[in-house]
Amino acid sequence: MRKVFVFCFLLLTQVIFSATYIPKNTKEEKILESYKGRRLVLGLKSSEFESSIVDGESLNILIEEMLKSYLNLNIEIVKADWNEILTLYDAKKIDIIGMMSQSEERKRNTSFSLPIYDDLIYISSSVEGKVDSNRIESLNGKEIYVTENSIYKGYLEKFLRYNDIDAKIVEVKDSYEMKDEIFLTSKYNLVGWENGLKVGYLPDTSIALRKDLADLTEIINNALLEKYQGEINRFLEKRNHIAYKNKFLNSLSEDEKKYLQILPQVSIALDPNYTLSYYSKNLNRVIGVIPLFVDSLSSRTGIKFKVVNDRNNNWDHVYTDFLSRKIRIVPLAENKDWNDELIFTKSIYTPILYKISSFYTHNTKVGVVKGSVEESFVREFYMDEDIKLYGDYDQLEKALNRHEINTALQFDINKMDTSKFRVDEFIRIPISLALHKEDAILRDIINKGIKNGLSLKKVEEEADIIKKQEAFNEYQKFQVTNKILYILLGVSSLLGMASIYKILSNYKVTRELKKDLTTGLPNRTEFLNFISKKKNLKGYAITMDIDNFKEINDKYGQASGDYLLKSVAGCLKKIFPNQDIFRLSGDEFDLFIQEEFIIERLNLLKDELKALKLAYQLDLSIGYYKKDTLVELEEAFKYAYMAMEEAKKKNGTYYLEATEEILKRKKREYSIKSLLRTKNLAGLYAVYQPKFDIKTKKIIGGESLARWVSDNLGFISPAEFIPIAENINLIHLVDYKIADETIKYVKYLKENNLVDDDFKLSFNLSMKSLEKDDVVQNIKELLEKNDVPGKWLEVEITESIFSTNLKTTLLKIDELKRLGLSLAMDDFTAGHSTVSLLPLLPLEVVKFDKGILDAIGTKDNLVASNIYSALIGLVKDLNVVIVAEGIETEAQLLFLHNSNVRIGQGYIFSKPITKDEFEKKL
Repeated sequence: MRKVFVFCFLLLTQVIFSATYIPKNTKEEKILESYKGRRLVLGLKSSEFESSIVDGESLNILIEEMLKSYLNLNIEIVKADWNEILTLYDAKKIDIIGMMSQSEERKRNTSFSLPIYDDLIYISSSVEGKVDSNRIESLNGKEIYVTENSIYKGYLEKFLRYNDIDAKIVEVKDSYEMKDEIFLTSKYNLVGWENGLKVGYLPDTSIALRKDLADLTEIINNALLEKYQGEINRFLEKRNHIAYKNKFLNSLSEDEKKYLQILPQVSIALDPNYTLSYYSKNLNRVIGVIPLFVDSLSSRTGIKFKVVNDRNNNWDHVYTDFLSRKIRIVPLAENKDWNDELIFTKSIYTPILYKISSFYTHNTKVGVVKGSVEESFVREFYMDEDIKLYGDYDQLEKALNRHEINTALQFDINKMDTSKFRVDEFIRIPISLALHKEDAILRDIINKGIKNGLSLKKVEEEADIIKKQEAFNEYQKFQVTNKILYILLGVSSLLGMASIYKILSNYKVTRELKKDLTTGLPNRTEFLNFISKKKNLKGYAITMDIDNFKEINDKYGQASGDYLLKSVAGCLKKIFPNQDIFRLSGDEFDLFIQEEFIIERLNLLKDELKALKLAYQLDLSIGYYKKDTLVELEEAFKYAYMAMEEAKKKNGTYYLEATEEILKRKKREYSIKSLLRTKNLAGLYAVYQPKFDIKTKKIIGGESLARWVSDNLGFISPAEFIPIAENINLIHLVDYKIADETIKYVKYLKENNLVDDDFKLSFNLSMKSLEKDDVVQNIKELLEKNDVPGKWLEVEITESIFSTNLKTTLLKIDELKRLGLSLAMDDFTAGHSTVSLLPLLPLEVVKFDKGILDAIGTKDNLVASNIYSALIGLVKDLNVVIVAEGIETEAQLLFLHNSNVRIGQGYIFSKPITKDEFEKKL
């Protein structure tokens, strides 16, 4: 046994630490053996990015080392500019290219490895001021240099065309050599993060092999996964770090360099208000925008910081220590009151300060944490006698709950129960680092670090992602804990009930078992006995359900949930005495009332529950059916249940009678559900609404939309079947079928030369479809089955994706992008959460919801046009194409033309039409 263990240990050690690649199977051994002695020519670009050496390494050196030393291939190196490399590759004088961006055209004669890095392209310049990242129109009339024969040019042309920019593209051997002019480059060559305009995402960069070498691809992939993907990513991080650090050091004066060399550790305190910084139990450290900024600043500049927060996160103590010079730096908002005592760095972050007000008190007191950023601003807006100071944020929230104050000012509202308060955006506050006057030289060094060595946008983005991941992790832990508790509770309950049943089997216990344990009402067993024995009763069958009971239970706890159930049961017994009342399960109650005046009694019940509504936001949805002797009791409760479902759909509807119209509609709904569940989608087909150039009226694309005509149900409106499919989690069946038809149709249009190269058809993927694990694989299979490249198509998603697991969704979107598909945001309304998260998506297109456009040309024209123009300005910075949906009038068309919106879609041009009608419009 010991010998076996030693053998396994030695074998594992050899695999991990081997200097050469170990074949994974006999097939790989034979492939590598077949290449022994065969000369393979490796083409490496000689440009700055690929050749620059950091600590004895470069991208070219790593690629050469992997193929030559690690895989033991007989490699001959050719180094040249990109144009020459490509020419030699096309002439079959080069077998492998070290780094090449993937494209559909290149895949025809090339086998690509796994991605070695992802990339973005930017328009930039090393000369400050040549590229205005806030004004894309500043490119008009300018020359932009791009590497010849690279795929960058096509992306740039599309970017300029979509943004109506008239700039001249100049092709050169290596665009980086023109860095003092305006040039197109990779994000890895970007001179400064703030000094560039993002053009878009590039396809993955991989190692390219001629098709006849495709059998080497899997071996190269294994080598990348084992060792070299990590090596390349570490090198790129190191290269980026050194480039920024050198830029920072070159900006320092000699005195500043000497000061930096002898600078001891600098103490800094972090404001524990959750928005700027907070302690993470999971990571066991302080995280947030400010800590991430401090870490990045330390890494880039060499300044060593020591975080010295008060153990109990009492900001008052921290601030006192700062004023007494025990702490050198704190994050603060610059304020005129500080000018005589403190100095400030440049702004590093601009969060929103929220005003949280009570609904229940009318005093004028406003609360803030003493010494905090908020305090420095509140004095500009409120009188001193109205301001109350608190030691920390917990004390502040308690004061607001006790109505000691009417208003609290703070950055973070995520941990507050905002349903109890009114929340308004008060002001955006620029945050800087505050120092004492004697630290002026340190302040200047930090400013140069901010200017030359840091990307503040990137810091904010990374902090936001960490914060969202932290919240997601907390939620997952909470869910897991709840599941374990419920399982234990369930097991304990079963064991307890089994024991009780064995010990106590008399009549009294049997009778008790027919009662619901929480409310004391008769349970499902008694209900089933009741409807089977009293089929011919006359009266009212009533079904009621507590709205959002699960959320209430999760929010206030299970004890509160039980209290609510008991309270509702008590109210029912009080309002409907001597009637048959049952609790079937969860939050559902069923009643049978053998008397008139049901509406009056239901209104009395509503009044009785007012206190619970105020305390817990409790509402009921009630359906009832008036039963005669011809209808069986079971059917009557079924109809009441249908009415209750309809009442729940209509916000603010308390009760609803099961009329013939409702029953007909519900039966139709159940039939649609049945068709979906049995995957009987015959009659489901796609129609196409053209997208057109607003200036030329030329069709430049189209959107596929689902329509359904059933043999039994006739025409089924999308407003009917789409919500139903989403509700029962079968919308993916609709999405995939329409995607398949769209892919087939775009192939037909392209192959018959009915549309030009830039024409794209789009199809929709709902939030529910994107949540499915196999969504990417299904779309990929549809593309491969129909032999259609992804670049001919566009996927439309909606803002609802931000309510999904964002990290997982972004990974799926990236995989869809790798298939060549474009990405569009449909029905964009610029909700607060959407705007903040929109930059995380690799969007090419944003489609504005028609709701605002509807008011253009009406009495609300001025307000609507101002809002729409603001949305255009907001999205324009993201460098995406804007599509206006729902254009129906000439006034709307004229407004969009004057607003430089290029692409439109709507009934003024065409409603959704069949394929034949679409082709006629072409």
